[in-house]
Amino acid sequence: MKRIWKQALLNWFIGLIATFAIGFALSQIAIALLLYVLISLAWQMYQLYQFHSWLRRSGKASPPETSGIWGEVFDAVYRLQKKQRKSKRKMRQALNRIENSTAALKEGVIMADNQGNLEWWNNSAGQFLGLVRPVDRSQAITNIVRNPDFYRYFTQKRFGDPLIIKSPAKEGAFLEIQTTLYDQNDHLIFIRDVTRLQLLEQMRKDFVANASHELKTPLTVIKGYLETLGMFKDNLPQSMQRGIDNMADQSERMENLIEDLLLLSRLESNDKRENDTWLQVSDIFTAIEKMAQPILHPDHTLSFSVEEGAQVHGSYNELYSAFSNLVVNAIKYSPNGGEINVRWESDDVSGCFAVQDEGLGIDPRYIPRLTERFFRVDKGRSSKTGGTGLGLAIVKHVLLHHSAKLQIRSQPNYGSTFSCHFPANRVKNITSLDNASGK
Repeated sequence: MKRIWKQALLNWFIGLIATFAIGFALSQIAIALLLYVLISLAWQMYQLYQFHSWLRRSGKASPPETSGIWGEVFDAVYRLQKKQRKSKRKMRQALNRIENSTAALKEGVIMADNQGNLEWWNNSAGQFLGLVRPVDRSQAITNIVRNPDFYRYFTQKRFGDPLIIKSPAKEGAFLEIQTTLYDQNDHLIFIRDVTRLQLLEQMRKDFVANASHELKTPLTVIKGYLETLGMFKDNLPQSMQRGIDNMADQSERMENLIEDLLLLSRLESNDKRENDTWLQVSDIFTAIEKMAQPILHPDHTLSFSVEEGAQVHGSYNELYSAFSNLVVNAIKYSPNGGEINVRWESDDVSGCFAVQDEGLGIDPRYIPRLTERFFRVDKGRSSKTGGTGLGLAIVKHVLLHHSAKLQIRSQPNYGSTFSCHFPANRVKNITSLDNASGK
């Protein structure tokens, strides 16, 4: 026990003995003890009153002068308050430094609660989105940024990839938005001006599209002359025949590359898109099977599985291009034959188109880059397979148009599975609907 408590108990005990002695001398022991207890209680209440009054003054003034246990209590609380004020001052200074440094960033920073209501933003974010203090504080960010893409991105919590939208406040500016969840699903939103990158990307797309268009005319002339020479190549020397055949193969490969570049440009720009309609998946499968037969090796086994009445909502030409690219890749990269399974499965949540092969397989470290333009795991395969290196890039953009995602599972020497997952509003099964309605 601390010395202060020992001294307090000793003083109280001495007082009690003295009171007992006085009461005994006056033959009024009970009254003397009662008075002692009342006086002690009154003293404690007075000290408690002083303590409460001092705390109500926020403890800014020095504590009242007293002794004993109460003096120790006053001093201990006063020291704690001084320490707390010092800590609060340091924390306030740190917060001010953070706020000032964040305000100086060129990138926008927004803090919103788990419902998406605005709590704080820096100056750049206010300029990018047109936010005004204090009017917009506590407002839902989806009410401020009225963009359909942003609404889907934020409400469906698609925070895996950044979103690029036009600035609602700066004319001609493009913004990249990246959101991170923290604490209790509160939102930390970063905004970056990517106008220059978007303009450069648009210039690249325009260049590729224009160059592809311009290359079509001379390539058509070259192919015409090669076809004419082909009619008389039997009368030419063997070396020239091989040259004509090689030129014909390369011109066809160049034509395929140009067609893929033009298709990719159209997909990226959304120009001349067909209206989405409900399509029979079996019709797409029939067309793909017919296309695949000429390039199918005798050792291959190609099978198709689709539920009766399965439908998908989208563009026929785009979906045919994406699905056929995956099937052709499975055939090309299964040189030793094997089984290739093409299937469609759907339920109340989603629909899935999948191509599974028993081919060469892919090292998992390369999978994230497969949808890049012209990316190849093995650079030497291009001349053997005759591909353009744009097939999976086309698949990626087609799926983006249909709110779908591409999933790739593969291991070297164990084959690959490419799956296209469509959301529930893109798929339905007529047979299931009929059964549910009792028809």
